[in-house]
Amino acid sequence: MDKPLIDNKDLIEQAKAFAAQVTQKQKDKGFTATHLHIYTGSDGGFLYAKPRLKNLETGDKYIRSISLDNAGKWQMRDPDFDLVYPEGGGKKPLYLLHELTLNPAADIYIFEGEQKADLAKQLGFIATTSGGSTQIDKYHWEPLTGRNVCLWADNDDAGAKWLTTLYRVLTALGCDVRVIDIDSLGLPEKGDIVDWVALQRQQNAVASDDELQQAIKKLPTIPSEQLSILTDDIAEPSSLILPQEGEQVTPEVAQRVIEQLAALSDLEYQLKRGAAAKSLNAMPVGALDKLVNEVRETLEVEQSTSLVIDTEPYQKPVDGAIIAEEIYRIINQHIACSDAVAIATTLWIIFTWVVEASYIAPIAWINAPEKRCGKSQLLTLIALMSKRSLSSSNITAAALFRCVEKYNPTLIVDEADTFINDNEDLRGVFNSGHSRDNPHVIRCAGDDNEPREFFVYGAKALSGIGKIPSTIMDRSISLTLRRKLKHEQRDRVRHLSRDTTNTIKAKLARWSDDNIAAVKGAMPELPEMINDRMQDNWEILLKVATVLGEDWLKRANQACIEISGIEHDEPSLNEQLLIDIKTVFDLKKTDKLLTKDLLVGLCSDQEMSWATYNCGKPITPRQIANRLNEYRISSKDIRTIHGRGKGYDVTDFKDAFTRYLPATPNLSVTTRQVNDSKGYSGNTSVTTTDSVTDKKSLQAMTDKGCHVVTDRNPNPDSTTQCHATKAANEPDNPVTDKIVRGCL
Repeated sequence: MDKPLIDNKDLIEQAKAFAAQVTQKQKDKGFTATHLHIYTGSDGGFLYAKPRLKNLETGDKYIRSISLDNAGKWQMRDPDFDLVYPEGGGKKPLYLLHELTLNPAADIYIFEGEQKADLAKQLGFIATTSGGSTQIDKYHWEPLTGRNVCLWADNDDAGAKWLTTLYRVLTALGCDVRVIDIDSLGLPEKGDIVDWVALQRQQNAVASDDELQQAIKKLPTIPSEQLSILTDDIAEPSSLILPQEGEQVTPEVAQRVIEQLAALSDLEYQLKRGAAAKSLNAMPVGALDKLVNEVRETLEVEQSTSLVIDTEPYQKPVDGAIIAEEIYRIINQHIACSDAVAIATTLWIIFTWVVEASYIAPIAWINAPEKRCGKSQLLTLIALMSKRSLSSSNITAAALFRCVEKYNPTLIVDEADTFINDNEDLRGVFNSGHSRDNPHVIRCAGDDNEPREFFVYGAKALSGIGKIPSTIMDRSISLTLRRKLKHEQRDRVRHLSRDTTNTIKAKLARWSDDNIAAVKGAMPELPEMINDRMQDNWEILLKVATVLGEDWLKRANQACIEISGIEHDEPSLNEQLLIDIKTVFDLKKTDKLLTKDLLVGLCSDQEMSWATYNCGKPITPRQIANRLNEYRISSKDIRTIHGRGKGYDVTDFKDAFTRYLPATPNLSVTTRQVNDSKGYSGNTSVTTTDSVTDKKSLQAMTDKGCHVVTDRNPNPDSTTQCHATKAANEPDNPVTDKIVRGCL
């Protein structure tokens, strides 16, 4: 190379700063930055970079591309390769390309991953990488044509696949290929050059890079006659009709060849692309790659069947209030529900058409205490009138985040109560898709299990009986249904004309096109009597109602207050204990209570849950202490008129009472279950006056086991405890949104 290499110092410093900024969230989650891999052109000019982070405890990796966009601003994605690397025909440049170009006679060592190529470079080799086996066809390999190369695969099945695929590509380019015999190296599973170097330094006290370089050059390689097995299983090449010598290459002839090439497998295409380009008037191979990729993309679109259907907007402008009234009428015509639920459902359906204008995507949680209350019917109505609805009665977390990112659907999930409670990964996806503050989940994908972000923000509607995890409830608008009476006649949803719902969707599509900016800019006044999370959930519905008109805004506010009032403010189990302890102090008219007297007070009222907390037996002192410890309240030695011993002073509860008890403690509060459908459901009094109100009979849940075992064993690590003991001794809401997980 005659020209000096381009100096990338300033761009690399900028890349480091940008990488540090965009990976901060991952560092907060326990990841550590390990590398910043710089990709260059043949002239050494900066093309893009890859920051690499690793969680040293779990082993999870986080790798992303960062580059400059066409306007010179940093972005977290690959660059436009057609622009920054035109000789590659839209494909990626090889890693350390400028060094390959500067050393045309040197042997090239190729590894699975940039960090391994960096280590080989440190040891004095000219090295590069392709990533894993699924990435090989995405790279531009022509710079290695006719070169001597040596392949070092990882010691696992994925490494064997990488080796086979890359060997075939390089031999097709006329390369003299050697392969390190990794079976002779004594490496662990998934072992690579990094592990080998560490092993040498540990076992042989090899200290210098020069000694390691010489040792690598002497490593055994697989004999050439044995390498033939890498190509023995190549299928008979598909027939390819190329222009004959002297035949005129017309656009029609060239298009025919390109379409034939597009139908080939990646391997067959790599083997035939050179000859095909030559037959097409010596077309540049990069240009041929680009044309073939365009045809392949077209074929994929034509052959794929989308799981969602886009709606053509109505031809004329429409009145949103009239459409809303029609949806409201259809809901009441088919579903037995309160007026507030009908209004909320109407607004939620319209929200799905302007989801881009929202910052919070509230989940529609359709629920009922029993079967045959119309949950599935209402869910069907929502699906029939929502934008790009995608229905499922069950869905895995892996399918969920892929569907949401690919289709941007309104996700319709029936019978959620049957599977979502026991699926933490699925709950994490639902939780992350609620706010644009954190609209992604990170999952490993592809054969290489490389972590990547999946965008999961969007509209989701669930239905089920009873409770769902509190983290999802907190992100939901609850649409509670009731079983209709005999005189409450409702039409069957299956008899509803699809022409009617399709027309409504077309009108909503047109209305959203015309009004999405108005919805985004609307600033409705949020009801102050509901909590902050419910205000967030209802904000987009109130924005929609604002644009629909004053009447709808009034109705929306009334529905919001009715649905969100006390339903979402049920106390947690710890809070319920505080409420009832305060009640006992008030009833006893004392400021000090021995633990035994507190127990008597909590358990004397059989309608409180504490009398049956332990598989039908009373709560124990230790369990009380464990729960109060969450508020930094502990028992101490006290003296009362009944004696001396361990007990509690009401002054120690002052901070907890102020922070966690209801602001209006004299109101009746909806009763709650002890642990979200586990164990016994006790109805507890929550008044703080001298009398206890709103008492209801105790109801046992028959579908689950008991809450906890009796605390007989003083050893907290006893293995004889029942499966729910942990739940009883930990705070409510134990669900943790784990973002980086294993491979799906």
